[in-house]
Amino acid sequence: MAAIHRGDTMTNRKTLFAALAALALLASPALAGAGGNGNGGGNAGGHGNGGNGHGHAGGNGKSGASHGKSASAPGRVAKVETDTTTDTTVNTKSVPKDKNIHAKLGRLNSLQRNINAYLNSKSPKFAAIQAFVTQSAKAKNAQAAADEAADKAAAAQTQLNTLNAELTALQLDPSATAAQIKALQDQITAQQAIVDADNAAADQAQAAADAATVGTDQASLDAALADMANKPVDAEVTDWAEGVLADKIDQMAAALQAQQTP
Repeated sequence: MAAIHRGDTMTNRKTLFAALAALALLASPALAGAGGNGNGGGNAGGHGNGGNGHGHAGGNGKSGASHGKSASAPGRVAKVETDTTTDTTVNTKSVPKDKNIHAKLGRLNSLQRNINAYLNSKSPKFAAIQAFVTQSAKAKNAQAAADEAADKAAAAQTQLNTLNAELTALQLDPSATAAQIKALQDQITAQQAIVDADNAAADQAQAAADAATVGTDQASLDAALADMANKPVDAEVTDWAEGVLADKIDQMAAALQAQQTP
């Protein structure tokens, strides 16, 4: 009976071990499946292969990570595109100066009229500007005349200097006659008279040019602009007006010169 008991016991043990081994084998796929789901967890959903068995879940997990990086790329591109978008906002500082200043000029916009308006206008509001431009043109012509007179006097003096140099050389020449020396001295006397007359004319012309500048200074311009304007006259407006009037003064000077020419 004891031998039979031991044999039964061994049989029971073998049966138990076999059962446990079978249970282990049955549990292994489940555990492998559970491991696959665990490794692919966050990314398997994106790939759809998390439940495809062992050995593939890890691969799907990596593939999911790869898609995660790819998905971030559009975000970076979008940021670059946003940063480089052209700014279409109007920059008022880039608007040309002339487009801004005309709103400030008001009545002073009339300064751009042609030279006939400066010559013939009867407008009381334009009178001060008309007088300023006319006087400035006269002063311009007067200074041109003074410069011409000074050049003429300088040329006469150069001629006189030449004659004096010739007289000095002639007096040192042993072969020179008294008649030759007397003739040259007479030329020098005559040329000296021309120099004196030209110098006097140059002085007179310069005095006339200086006198013509009265009423053409900055204070006169400021007063003329203020008299005509119906809006405040600031430095920008004054600068603009000076640029416009410089051209009008040149045109007026030419017109006045033409009137004086026979």
